[in-house]
Amino acid sequence: SREERARTNPSQQMSTKKKRKERAGSEEEESVSSEKKLKQTGDGNHHPVVSQEEWLSARKILLEEEKKLSRAAMALAAKRQAMPWVEVTKNYEFFGANGQKSKLSDLFKHTDELVVYHLMYADTWPNGCGTCSSWIDSLNGSYPHIKQRTNLVVVAKANFQKLSQMFQRKGWDIPCYSSAGTSFNKDFCVEFTQKERDLEKKCYNFGTSSFTFGEQAPGLTVFHKHADGKVYRTYSTYGPGLVPLNAMFGVIDMIVPGRDEKGENKGNMWWIKHKEEYSHD
Repeated sequence: SREERARTNPSQQMSTKKKRKERAGSEEEESVSSEKKLKQTGDGNHHPVVSQEEWLSARKILLEEEKKLSRAAMALAAKRQAMPWVEVTKNYEFFGANGQKSKLSDLFKHTDELVVYHLMYADTWPNGCGTCSSWIDSLNGSYPHIKQRTNLVVVAKANFQKLSQMFQRKGWDIPCYSSAGTSFNKDFCVEFTQKERDLEKKCYNFGTSSFTFGEQAPGLTVFHKHADGKVYRTYSTYGPGLVPLNAMFGVIDMIVPGRDEKGENKGNMWWIKHKEEYSHD
């Protein structure tokens, strides 16, 4: 039999032992490699830990996906810029500094382009929305660059005195205006009646969702002023469409925990506060 031949053949015995040793070594090596890859990290989670070469290989694969996403984003931007326009025919007036009233066409200042950030801030509220504030924090840092190409303003329903006080506390340089007494917020779908909220009527984000968080909602609208003085609405975005405007998410999405919005007492943007409310620098 095979076993008898192996017992009587010393070289075959050595070969069999060698194979067993190599197999055992391979299994041990695989176990060590597996333990290495699943090395426990400081936060209590298991995460692959690999060599520099393996990391570089994985990074290059992800890089190709990132390049595809960048190209898709640029193609989408071109489609956004090619959107048809709708003329704004209402003669909106906004309250600004020193009680001065300005028409929508006046807000363009030195350019033919205007971007309006709709801040959630009702006249009865003690403060503006903390989440919206994080967007303005981000935009304010870029404002010196943005205003070279377009004017950027913040519009809220709160009276101008409350609004300007908030801007002073925050140290924001972006111009702000109050739309109090106008239908501007309602017309651009960032204001809802109590009945609409109670019925959870789909009147937000182009009729795709309801908004139950308050009478005011966040959004952004882009306008163009033609040579003949007519003003056109070229683009608007709401809800998740605002995320690319906030540099904070770009940074947070790169760290291992990410936004960490799943689990008990957590949810969408649960971690965002007014910047002055954070307990550490």
